[in-house]
Parts: sequence; structure tokens; C-alpha cells
Amino acid sequence: MNNFTCVSCGRKLSPSEINKKATVCKYCFDKARVERIQTEDFLKENFTKTWSATIFKNYVLYFKELGIGVSTIRRHTSKVLQVLQAAENELLRPSDINEGWLVSTLEKIPNSKGVKSSLFNFLIKEGYLSFNADEGILNSIRELLKQVPKGFMRLLEIYFNERMELRNRQVKFNARNPLSLLTVKTDIEIFVRLVRWFQINCIHIESWDTVQQEDIHKFLLTLTPKHREIVRKDLLVLFKLAKRKRQITHIPILDIKSRELPPTIEPLTFDEQVRVAKVIKSRLYEQPLECLLTTLCFYHGLSSSHIRNIKISDIKVDLKAIYLNERSPVYLSNDELILINEYIKQRSNIRNVQNKPFLILSASSSEVYQDRPINNAFIARKVKAFLWFYS
Repeated sequence: MNNFTCVSCGRKLSPSEINKKATVCKYCFDKARVERIQTEDFLKENFTKTWSATIFKNYVLYFKELGIGVSTIRRHTSKVLQVLQAAENELLRPSDINEGWLVSTLEKIPNSKGVKSSLFNFLIKEGYLSFNADEGILNSIRELLKQVPKGFMRLLEIYFNERMELRNRQVKFNARNPLSLLTVKTDIEIFVRLVRWFQINCIHIESWDTVQQEDIHKFLLTLTPKHREIVRKDLLVLFKLAKRKRQITHIPILDIKSRELPPTIEPLTFDEQVRVAKVIKSRLYEQPLECLLTTLCFYHGLSSSHIRNIKISDIKVDLKAIYLNERSPVYLSNDELILINEYIKQRSNIRNVQNKPFLILSASSSEVYQDRPINNAFIARKVKAFLWFYS
């Protein structure tokens, strides 16, 4: 008889948990995870430097002091774990943490938008981070503005000052996602690019007030369709500000509703999915690495970030599962267990493998003594080459 209650707390399991053959409910799973990530064994296993482990542990305590639920703590700490592991590889000391580095690192982690606010607030509270301290980005913005001719300079200075005032207000009132300096810099780069285009292709335009709608349309046509829509929205914001500040008398761009662009990558057809499945099954023993990567993408929908961060300790053979930090476990079929076993045999031939915790490794000689996960390009290259060759 099947047991449909949690073995830990006795609660009734949800239908999805029953389908996954889980023995504990989500709450108990999250609670056990939160307790484990605070242990010395977990910290030693996942961090190589004391300062990063300390920040991570204090982040968990910060959440518990706020009374945040264990499910939220588990989700957020899985992302922060990746951020601090990246910090160990890229920074020498915690004082090197700055807003620019944090924003760019979080952008590389899937579904990390929600963690940004809590992480920033925690780092500010602990004294590791302060807003507007990243003078490098501010200086680069000022250098960009210096390159702009006098007739275009004033409006861009007004835009920059307005955005900084908005950002400071957001920080003052503890906004969840305050405006990033990198976003301001990206906008300024777009406007400077437009000015340079005017100087080359429309030499008669000497200020924003002489720009016409057809000039903007010609510029937008030089961009790719997806980038074009982003730039159009940014320019509309700029010109609305210019009209409000009486820098121009008309807005040289139409305020039209955005259109959703058609997808550039179509999903696999049923016949293509059948071919992929057959290729994986036929090459289990000959190319276990390529088959394993393709299987994790094709059958389980794992992202490159998920795959590259899987560790040997995450694989539970007796449960036929791989436990991941930021999502529910991946349950394995018999063929997938064979595949992992074959790859482990191949993996054992890599030099210094006994000191590497990650499941997927590169055989490159430059990575022999590096304790870090493979990059996303490695996964994409292997999967694409494998499917292209056998398709």
C-alpha cells in the first residue's frame, strides 16, 4: 500500500509529490535543506574561503531574523550560494564586492531577479556594499557624456541627473529593485550611438530640436528587430523628458503599442523529438558525456546553469534522483542510470579528478588544477555538435 503522508511531519502529500514518489512534503524538504546549509560540513564542501562562507551563513541568519519562510530561504540561498562561489573565483576579498559586479553576476544566474533586493539590502546592512560607491561606472558614464557635441549634451545631462535622482529615491525608500547604474549606462550608450550616427549620416542635425521622425526611423532600421524595439522605447522616454523640460518642441517618434516579435527558435517537432531520443539511446556507451548533457536538457529541461553546478554528492543512486539547489529533484530512468555510470567511468580518466566535486568536467589540460564548473559554452558546444552530427 502506498504511503501518501509525509514520513517526517505526517501531512498529506500533494498530488505532484505523490507522482514524484516523494516521501516527505515540500515544507519538510525545504526545512531540512535550510538546516543543512548552515552546517560546517556544507560550508566546507561548497566554499574554499572563510569570508564567503561567513557571508553565506550570515545571510541565512538575516532571513531567519526577518521571519522569512523556509521555502523562500531555500530558493534565495541557492542563488546566493552561486553568487558567493563566483566571488571566490573572481574577487580577492569581500571589499571587492561592488554593485556592478553583483548585477552582472546575478544576470548570469537563471531566475535570480527576486533575490537581488534581499542580497543588496543584506550586504549594505553588513557594510560590504554601499550604493553609488561604484565610481568606475559613474566615471565611464561621465566619459561618454564628454564625447557628445554641445548641441546634444544638455539633454543627456538632464536625463542622467533625473535617473540618478530616481535611483536615490528608490534606495531611500527601500525599493525592491532600485535602478541599476549599469542600466543608466546602457541607456546613455544608446543615445551616444544615435548622436554618432547623426554626425555621420545626418550632418545637418546639430541639436535634438532639429531631429525629425524620418531620421529616427532610418536609425532604427540599422538595428536588429529585437534590439530595435528596445532602443525605440528608450528613445521615447528620452524625448518625452526632453519635451517636458522644453528642450524640444515635438517628439520625433510615434508612441505606439509594442508588438511581440515572433519566436526566433521554434520548438522541436514530434518527429525531431523521436530522432533525438533514438540518437541518445543508440550512443549511450560510445558518447556518454554528450548523451548525458543532451538527456538533462531534452528530458528534464535543465538549464546550462543547472547542469554545470551538479556535484557528485547531488546524485542519489538509491533514490534514482539528482538533487538540485534551486528546483525539485530530477528523477532518473534506468537508461539514465546506465548513462551516468558510463560517464563516471570516462570521467575517472581525467587528471586530478579525485579533487573535483562537480559531475561534468572538462578534459582540457588548462583545467587540471582548477576547481570550478564548466562554462555554458562547453555544454552548448557539446550538445549542438552531437545532435548535428547524428541528425
